[in-house]
Amino acid sequence: KQWYQRRVAITAGIGDNPIFNIDTSAAGDGKLEAQVVSPSGKLLKFVLDDDDKGHHTLKINPSEIGTHTISLVYGKVPVPHGPFSVKVRPECEPDKVKLSIENTTLRLGQPTVFKVDSTEAGNGDLRVRIIDSLGNEVDVDHDQADYGVDTFTFVPKKEGDYTLDVTFGGEPVTEQKLTAEPRLKLDKLNIFGDGLNSSKPLKVGEQCKMTIDASRAMTGDIVIREKDPSKMSQDSPADLELLVVGPDGRPVTLEIEESEEGVFKVAFTPDKAGDYLFVAESDGVAAPKCPIPLKARGLKSVKVYGPGIEPSGNLCGFDTHFVVDAREAGEEKLQVDICGPGTGEFKPMPTITEPKKGLFNVKYDVGLHNMYGVNVKYGEESLNKGKPYKPKVHTHSVGAFPSTRRRVEIQVTHMSVEAPSQCSVDDYIDIRLKYAQRFKTLASVCGPAQPPAVKVLGPGRKMVDTKTSVKDSVYKVRASPVEIGPHKVVVRCSDSDLVYGSFSNMFEITK
Repeated sequence: KQWYQRRVAITAGIGDNPIFNIDTSAAGDGKLEAQVVSPSGKLLKFVLDDDDKGHHTLKINPSEIGTHTISLVYGKVPVPHGPFSVKVRPECEPDKVKLSIENTTLRLGQPTVFKVDSTEAGNGDLRVRIIDSLGNEVDVDHDQADYGVDTFTFVPKKEGDYTLDVTFGGEPVTEQKLTAEPRLKLDKLNIFGDGLNSSKPLKVGEQCKMTIDASRAMTGDIVIREKDPSKMSQDSPADLELLVVGPDGRPVTLEIEESEEGVFKVAFTPDKAGDYLFVAESDGVAAPKCPIPLKARGLKSVKVYGPGIEPSGNLCGFDTHFVVDAREAGEEKLQVDICGPGTGEFKPMPTITEPKKGLFNVKYDVGLHNMYGVNVKYGEESLNKGKPYKPKVHTHSVGAFPSTRRRVEIQVTHMSVEAPSQCSVDDYIDIRLKYAQRFKTLASVCGPAQPPAVKVLGPGRKMVDTKTSVKDSVYKVRASPVEIGPHKVVVRCSDSDLVYGSFSNMFEITK
């Protein structure tokens, strides 16, 4: 954007009057004679002066372009090393201007140095301009360290094409096309690693490793660093800034290391389960596919507890249950597979409810006694270190069984019947059916699969009208006898097709 003007010293030029100094003070007495011949062979006029002390000046006025010959004779003897040649050039030769530039592909923000050598181009004004794609001239720094050699420095501030225009003596020298590219080409950036471009979640407490391959994306050395949202520690701009935001919205500390030229290793460790967000950006522009969502699952934080996975405390005929607390493990699907005793053909179907997000209640029926296998998976990972839980279901016997049937233990807890030994026909008879005290808590929560059937039989096995009410673990049966004689209370428990039992209690009705 500036004009750079100076005179260029040449051996001789058209319009110049070059002067040559000749010293004969140490050569003794003699006369100095000269002859100047032009390139066409014509004798050229000249002026030869002296100061009578042996110092002479020879001045010529060349009018032809080319090599002129000067012959000197002193005391009738040719001067050694002669004749002498003087090259006469045009006043201005733009085609002799030389341009040298490091690279025509420039980097944004990086200085590019180029030189213009006009030492052989004669006299003329040197003009250097850099024009952007919109036709506007941009600033360029100039330095002339050597006479006739000019150095220019240009720092592109925006991406695009530029034109370097050089003229000398008003004549064009060259128009050089320049292209300013970003330091980092985001479209050629390759990001891969754990959790990226994959549905497989990360694990809490385990290091997540990623690779950023910028070898094909950069136009020189680049700087990659962790982004500081507060912008308090950014002393100099970076070509690529990385940021991982945790479930709580706070940035996660990153480890960044250049393993080889243009290839960077990035690592971080999720400290809690939830959704993370990975962002890579350059000057506020996100890299392709960014931001990238990541999931971290903390299976170590999943808690499984309750009688349904314990080796004791489970009774046949009762529903059992257990709890899966995955509130700190992120959102995944809970899968429960239960295998019954023996050959495993009996497979109880669990009922899963989620009263709170991430808190699951699992309930299932244990109709047979012995060892069960409970497999619990959260997402794609098996809990309990990949091994099934082994709950054991116990049985309890009540009553006597007919010898004609194979013995099967009744799979409910012990019960007792309370009824008066004697009562009047005018009385209401209350019969109480109780679970043993040590099973009351379990009975009040679960209860048997079916309530016991209670019948009151009068003389001749006639049925007595009854009304039943249940409270906590007590079954209350109110009978209204109408006949005098022995009565019988019959209790039958049936919790499955293969599990049954009954017992009775006698009492007498009087007037």
